[in-house]
Amino acid sequence: MKILISGGSGLVGRGVVPDLSRDHRVDVLDLKNPAGEHSSFLRADILSLSSLTRVIHDYDAVVHLAGIPHPLNDPPEKVFQVNTVGTFNMLEACALTSIPKFIFMSSESTLGFAFSKTRMWPEYLPIDEEHPLRPQDPYGLSKVSGEMLCAAYQRTYGMETISLRAPWIWVNEPAEMENYRRLVREPERWAKNLWAYIHVRDVSQAIRRALAADPFGRHEAFFICADDQWTDLPTRALVKEFYPEVRLAADALPGRSALISTEKAASLLRFRPECSRDDLLRP
Repeated sequence: MKILISGGSGLVGRGVVPDLSRDHRVDVLDLKNPAGEHSSFLRADILSLSSLTRVIHDYDAVVHLAGIPHPLNDPPEKVFQVNTVGTFNMLEACALTSIPKFIFMSSESTLGFAFSKTRMWPEYLPIDEEHPLRPQDPYGLSKVSGEMLCAAYQRTYGMETISLRAPWIWVNEPAEMENYRRLVREPERWAKNLWAYIHVRDVSQAIRRALAADPFGRHEAFFICADDQWTDLPTRALVKEFYPEVRLAADALPGRSALISTEKAASLLRFRPECSRDDLLRP
């Protein structure tokens, strides 16, 4: 397949592009040229539709990774504008040039917990795609908006659109890994993320599965994450301490099970996470 990856120069893109390039012709669309030899580079701004329509053409699929990855370092209006308008422009450019498939990197932040401004807790565990989406922050709101845009373009143009709701994507870079080690030692840090993560290699796997999937005839969203949570503590103990509002069945969440289910992705995409935190953190 001939694939265009927006945001391929970013932290996640640097892990995804070389992997997908082994089996596909991959081009990168970004504002800066990525290091490495695994792709050809197209300079374009996702906030400029004309910039995109000049370079997007003749692709079998577009994987949209570009955007601001969290709401912590930028003004809220910038986070929402870049992510939402950027996704609209990418979809519009794909529609204008008849690109048949669009993979959108969404987020578990659509649930609303990660950057919530008020006390929130899950309605049930493990969380699946039927759980309400209640974001309060510009990043989570932008991802919900992106999913709605994907659904609208699928209905309007018949474009295949798939949203992959990834939690914190862990990558093999020294500065990042030191942060991950602190997270393991301090479970109270980022409890609002539900201790959910995914190895970047499994993000690549999920994208591969989405690219290969037969058409659903509708937009579909999937949670993708590791099978475990990132702490050393039992999951039930974490829930009891940090989310006492949630009642668990006696057999729910054994061991260090993840609080987010990937059963829908397993069923419809044949995605099963293959990596864990230890693939990064153990020598």
